[in-house]
Amino acid sequence: MNAEKAAKLYTYEDGKLPEYFQELIGVLKLRAAPTAIKFFEDLREMRAVKKIRIPAEGEIFTACQMVGQATRLNYTVGFTKEHMPTIQCSGVCGFIPKEDYIHSPHLAGTWFEKPEESARHQESMYHLDKMYEGVAASPAVLGRLNPPDVCLVYGTPQQIMFMCCALQYDDYEVIESSFVGETSCTDSWIRAFVTQKPCFTMPCFGERRFGGVWDDEMVLAFPPAYICKILDGLKKLAGNGLRYPAAQYGIQRDAREGLSVSYDLNAVSKSSK
Repeated sequence: MNAEKAAKLYTYEDGKLPEYFQELIGVLKLRAAPTAIKFFEDLREMRAVKKIRIPAEGEIFTACQMVGQATRLNYTVGFTKEHMPTIQCSGVCGFIPKEDYIHSPHLAGTWFEKPEESARHQESMYHLDKMYEGVAASPAVLGRLNPPDVCLVYGTPQQIMFMCCALQYDDYEVIESSFVGETSCTDSWIRAFVTQKPCFTMPCFGERRFGGVWDDEMVLAFPPAYICKILDGLKKLAGNGLRYPAAQYGIQRDAREGLSVSYDLNAVSKSSK
């Protein structure tokens, strides 16, 4: 299922995005603000976003710091190539030509032993198909980037698991995960934007060091239309007795009582032959 099909099947409306995410926050008790991200080919459009905060001339931030301000501080922020400290951040955001960083050996001696390993890493990342002048991030509940290109939800592994299961409840598909190592933001918001499908990953060192990501968090990224599929799946799972948070049953109790809440034990214990 692609984003267009998801929007049609689950009656997604751009104008209701804040309501959808407010509901998600309540169901999963999210502590980090679900975040909307939008890429701008025209900087004037980004500057016109309501209450947007753009770093002053000369200030330098990583891309994950800027996204973190939306996720952790509820700011609406925008940034450009001039605010980026490295070609890594600039390349990921589409601020510079792909050729300027895709074969770069600059991570050798830090994350990789040899220049060729660094180059292989760069080549393996997800890359944007075009260049952009600016990127904005904002809490999805504010509705200021309407519509966003991609949405991020940082959560505990259990919260991410429930959202993935919700996505799979109807029209099942395997949800792919990848981890390129450092710069794993390309495994989440860039991958979801490029493929137009949900994906999840482990945030990298940079996101945890600079972007405010907590030690116990993962991230799910998806085109905005999938939020309705997530909410629909969560409701149906809850109707089957499967809701967040999963109550700890106990590792020394007979499992049958707990299993019988969700399963027909006579049916699941029988051989398929």
